[in-house]
Amino acid sequence: MFVVGTFYFFAIFLIFSSLSVIFSKNPVNSVLFLVLAFLNSTFLFILIGAEFVGIILAIVYIGAVAILFLFVVMMLDIELIDIVFSVKKYIPLAILFALVIISEIIYLTVVKAVKGDILLEPSSVNNTEAIGDVLYTKFFIDFQLSGIVLLLAMIGAIVLTHIYKPSIKRQNISHQNSVTASERVSLHNPKSGEGIDA
Repeated sequence: MFVVGTFYFFAIFLIFSSLSVIFSKNPVNSVLFLVLAFLNSTFLFILIGAEFVGIILAIVYIGAVAILFLFVVMMLDIELIDIVFSVKKYIPLAILFALVIISEIIYLTVVKAVKGDILLEPSSVNNTEAIGDVLYTKFFIDFQLSGIVLLLAMIGAIVLTHIYKPSIKRQNISHQNSVTASERVSLHNPKSGEGIDA
């Protein structure tokens, strides 16, 4: 009974924090609510027995991704008026995605459970070993393809951020190595009270 009550407590708190991410007017508050949603998801995974997934969620998403989001949002100067207008424009699309996700959840939890397609077989291996076994046997190609997609996303981000601009000074190693001391050092002997033309 205590486990069920704790599960519902974290589930309700997760729904509240997720809605706060969407409807918060301040972007920094939205990211902080996102961290709270990840933390509640971690507790939910631990409660259902998936400790490895919960700890990985806490380490990767709270410790890296959400903090990165927080730094980016705090460095950007975001106007709240622009956010409100841009959010209103995407409300129909958000409702469509929400309906699709809700229908998938209902299908997986109600329809498939009633048909008896979901069978939970007790196993002696822990969930870390079970996840590794599934990832590297049944879903090995999918796992490798997801890694390639992440690699392409990283390369795309690097290409997009390294746009050549003439105003930006860049290091030219071959030019630095070919420069002699006579080209860089200039000796002057100014008289007293006179300056040097730079």
